[in-house]
Amino acid sequence: MASDEQPIKQSDVALAVPQGLAMEDRDPDDINSHVKVSWHEIFAEPDGIHSQEQTWIKSYNTYNWSKNCCYSCCSTVCSIPAAFCWGVYFAILSFCHIWCVVPCIKAYMIKLVCATRSYAICIKAFCDPCYESVALMFSRIKVIFVPTTPEVAAEISYA
Repeated sequence: MASDEQPIKQSDVALAVPQGLAMEDRDPDDINSHVKVSWHEIFAEPDGIHSQEQTWIKSYNTYNWSKNCCYSCCSTVCSIPAAFCWGVYFAILSFCHIWCVVPCIKAYMIKLVCATRSYAICIKAFCDPCYESVALMFSRIKVIFVPTTPEVAAEISYA
């Protein structure tokens, strides 16, 4: 080592934060709002039944310490392997979607055009004449109102 070079200390090495990575608001889209587990969302003593103040305070502190400590330990041990596994999973899922699913759907849609046209021809050839005949039959129905009193009947001419 040259005399003008300074040794690198561990404290000088810091992790570079990738651009776009939120360090403060780590759930900006609020996708995990259902797992909020703050003290006040879990424990509540109704009026008329309270534990001693020191017990309540110590319980609060114990809960928060154990929750934060356990989460920190679990995330320290499991987050990197879990991130790796989920990264691989979503990469494979994206690959399958891009290279298998979408081409299969496109091929199916191309084949479906032929079936759709064949179906339309059958409907026009076999069903449309029947429906048109029934429609024509019902279109020639005439409804005549028959009054209930002779005075009204005398005023109406049946042509």
